[in-house]
Amino acid sequence: MIRILFFGKISDLIGQREITVPHEAELTLHRLRDTVFSDLMAAHALKPSDIHMSVNQTKARDDIALNDTDEVAFFSVFSGG
Repeated sequence: MIRILFFGKISDLIGQREITVPHEAELTLHRLRDTVFSDLMAAHALKPSDIHMSVNQTKARDDIALNDTDEVAFFSVFSGG
């Protein structure tokens, strides 16, 4: 299982802070992002460039392959001081 965490505006749009999904062979971060956010992107409520991503608490490129037990976080740009 892959644990997915949502933060900031993305959490508000999804309406949840955390979900889990089954791991699939050859699953990439890009494909997971597009699957999780397909409805929001189709409705133009969210663009791929609005979504920042990390895997196991390390910022990651979207072509990274995911493993079972990975923790993925999706978050918007944070600001503040």
